[in-house]
Amino acid sequence: MTQGETNDFLRDITELKKRERSSGLMNDRKRKTSNDDELIGAEKEDLKLLEEANFEDLCDEDKILVFCKKLLLEWKQELEAMENTERRTAIGKQMLATFNQCARYLTPLFHLCRNKCLPADIRQGLMVMVNCWIKRDYLDATAQFIKLAIGNAPWPIGVTMVGIHERSAREKISTSSSVAHIMNNETTRKYLQSVKRLMTFCQRRYSALPSKSIEFNSLANGSNLHSLLAEERFFAADRERVSEERLWLMPSLNEI
Repeated sequence: MTQGETNDFLRDITELKKRERSSGLMNDRKRKTSNDDELIGAEKEDLKLLEEANFEDLCDEDKILVFCKKLLLEWKQELEAMENTERRTAIGKQMLATFNQCARYLTPLFHLCRNKCLPADIRQGLMVMVNCWIKRDYLDATAQFIKLAIGNAPWPIGVTMVGIHERSAREKISTSSSVAHIMNNETTRKYLQSVKRLMTFCQRRYSALPSKSIEFNSLANGSNLHSLLAEERFFAADRERVSEERLWLMPSLNEI
């Protein structure tokens, strides 16, 4: 069986079960703390850039690298804070395996960003998404992701012509931005899929109004509604810090 035919998500689940049987899951926090001291090379440079650099002064590749690393680090810290009993459940194992898969898939993207070799179309699309994340406009970020991943020509066979050969001929004369070409690369598909997972985490961690969110409170990665309510409670004492356009989703007195 080739590498492309293996189920790496199932492999991560199996690895977690092996570590649990060998009592490795109980000592994950200690192991990860010791591993943090052993970071070398590019990882140390990424952490230094994340802590010391001014975001606005960075180039596009470094902005993408720093912002994705920040979200990945916060996701990791959230999983490490889980109780051992929760980590042993099927949902907990699935969350850990999803994170491990996401971190592994993002490695080629980080490598391209460090070497300033990210293709121009992907760089421009990811920068638009990062700017939307900063503004907590996840609806526009999702629209940009779809445009980046699928392109402007997602129409099926039969819309304007009947056969498949006619469409092939038309695609050859169309512009490059109108062709869904990015997802043809398996490596690119994997790290773009992981970028979408980071956006789902970002939407839940830094909640926005339902009108600016995609699949609000879908419970795929936590509760967006609970995160938004917690943020509203946090700023309740200082209403001047909250925009007047924000919708105050405070619970009723019966729910307090």
